[in-house]
Amino acid sequence: MERSGEKWGFETAVAAVAPPEERATGWPRLSGTYHHRLDPKGRVAVPSQLRRWLPDGSMVAPGPERRLMIWPPDAWDRHEQRFRNTAETPAQERHFLRTLSGNTYPLEVDAQGRMLLTAWQRSWAGIAGAAVFVGLGEAVELTGEERWQEQTGDLDPDAFTRLNDLVLQRSSAQGPPA
Repeated sequence: MERSGEKWGFETAVAAVAPPEERATGWPRLSGTYHHRLDPKGRVAVPSQLRRWLPDGSMVAPGPERRLMIWPPDAWDRHEQRFRNTAETPAQERHFLRTLSGNTYPLEVDAQGRMLLTAWQRSWAGIAGAAVFVGLGEAVELTGEERWQEQTGDLDPDAFTRLNDLVLQRSSAQGPPA
């Protein structure tokens, strides 16, 4: 049986952009923005373009700017380790992990491709009528549509050009990646 994308040469394209440690597994960079309606029971369809790259063991955690983050298992392990490594004392490590892990749950997707968002998760991310999924490379961000419009809105060509120029300027000053 073929892995998804092999027939169309997708695995080769993925290998060109994936981090070195993920090239061997064919792991893609999670990308794209997807808008989905919340049903009356608090369920939302996880976009199929993202869902196929979120295996069992993926985690839904609070993220910055009152957004939820969906982490594939390997990325979650790296993220959790950053919290551990940042702590200066055992007490601080416990506090960091309580803050992170105490509100983190496994991603559970039903047969129709939907995930159930708890009342706390919907409140945290401002998800009322619709949710926005945004691929951020190694994780997926999830927020309410209204919050997405307030904080991000439509792509402004001039703002994107300034951001692109800043990134290119700073990355060339640092030299090529190691």
